[in-house]
Amino acid sequence: MRLRSLQPLVAFTALSGLCAAAFAAALIFGARAVPPEATWQALIAFDPADPAQGIIRGLRLPRALTGLACGAALATAGVIMQSLTRNPLADPGLMGVNAGAALAVVAAIWMFGPQDIAALAVAAMAGAGIAAAAVWKLVGGREISASGALSVRLPLAGTAISSLCLSLVAAAVLLNTEAREHYRFWMVGSLGQASADSLLTLAPLAVAGILLGLACARGLDALALGSDLASGLGARPGLIAGAALTAVTVLSGTAVALAGPLGFVGLIIPHAARAVGGTRMSLTLLAALPLGAAMVLICDTIARVAARPSEIALGAVLALIGGPAFMFLLSRVLGPAR
Repeated sequence: MRLRSLQPLVAFTALSGLCAAAFAAALIFGARAVPPEATWQALIAFDPADPAQGIIRGLRLPRALTGLACGAALATAGVIMQSLTRNPLADPGLMGVNAGAALAVVAAIWMFGPQDIAALAVAAMAGAGIAAAAVWKLVGGREISASGALSVRLPLAGTAISSLCLSLVAAAVLLNTEAREHYRFWMVGSLGQASADSLLTLAPLAVAGILLGLACARGLDALALGSDLASGLGARPGLIAGAALTAVTVLSGTAVALAGPLGFVGLIIPHAARAVGGTRMSLTLLAALPLGAAMVLICDTIARVAARPSEIALGAVLALIGGPAFMFLLSRVLGPAR
């Protein structure tokens, strides 16, 4: 019995070690490899006269921290979304946050001209929130979530809002050259524009979203039994669904604001996290945090190393890895054709 209780702790420790190794690799490797000792010195005793340490502190550390935050946020949002909709192929994009963020960025550039990355991140976060609120209103809010029909209406509402936002984006980028250049970043996804300012502005929102998701874990376990049975156990399905979707909006909106739409993290990582956490939502969420962060950091390191001295967009690397994984998951979920 004691050995069984130690298994989640051992697994979480191993996953945390994987995440730490991915974080270290993100600092050491890139267009120019930096010795591990210089990397360590840059973290504990920064010397501005050392160009290698300047690369670590000025460029790679904010980028790695941003990747860690985005990966953890998207993985957490994916676990919550798949549990809430009871759909193993759901991802945070169902709330329309990607398209809403892209529309807000394009609109900000259209109205105010080119902005720094921190201002665009705030605009993206606002657009993601507005799009998610529109989807929530369209599905009927707490009433429909309490009835258990959320898994049917949410994908339809999310697709409708996303299509509307992307149509407006397409019209805007055809008429505005500056908006078109920034739109490429926000639709592919990259950590190339990560900055300490945008991270300090938005990281607290990611932490708040993760804590809210963990607070919803017990309620999501109850909802997995069905809305009627959850109500009989004293849970409030409408309130739980509303809080969970708020967490998804904050988490995915923050990730999109920091790095653009990073696909497949919120789709694939929940399956790996459930292999560790089992049926307990709290353990699954805790396993998803280091797994999501490690996936983004590893893919970003590959993106910087594979095409030296230039780099590949992170979204493209995630698609190359996540595409085959998604097809494998699809075959497992749908089963063999008859």
